[in-house]
Amino acid sequence: MHVTKQSVREKLLQREPAHLETCRGHAAVAFVISGLSRPSLTLCVKASHLRKHAGEVSLPGGKIEPDDYSVVKAALRELEEETGLSLTEDHCLGYLSPIESLHQLSVIPCVFWSDEVLVGAPQEQEIARVFTIPLNEFIEQPPAFDVSRHRTPEVLMPRWRYANEEIWGLTALIVRDFFQTVFTDQGLLTRPSTL
Repeated sequence: MHVTKQSVREKLLQREPAHLETCRGHAAVAFVISGLSRPSLTLCVKASHLRKHAGEVSLPGGKIEPDDYSVVKAALRELEEETGLSLTEDHCLGYLSPIESLHQLSVIPCVFWSDEVLVGAPQEQEIARVFTIPLNEFIEQPPAFDVSRHRTPEVLMPRWRYANEEIWGLTALIVRDFFQTVFTDQGLLTRPSTL
């Protein structure tokens, strides 16, 4: 299955969505796809010394700061702070729907596209590694599903493994949402999300 910039743009929300009202804070993540011949997703690995999320794979992102005039601005700022990658608002194709994190943050994923292959590097102590995974890997290797007891009601959480990295939790939920949104007619990754 081939992922193109046009096919992604057509399925995304074109206006910044409202944050979830039930959450106590707001955050943004950068879902960065790069490369024309083999579109790949940029991911970070959190440092092992962190009290929360140590060693976890994540999308670049974080809480929206008062100086951020939009979700896209926050996602771009976090992307550069964590990976050194500098994109502009023109790279944004649209948005995925907000999702609630375990820490009751309303997280809006902003989807960016770069025709050029991007290779980031850790820019702060919170990030141990930056790597990319071809989008086709998520399709060719169906996820395993685990019951998450951290959410009420309990949900089946997708989990992927790639190059000794494990993609799970909020990041995996966002990845699955991306594929279900962009390939709505393909029935990809359609295991039920609730028990």
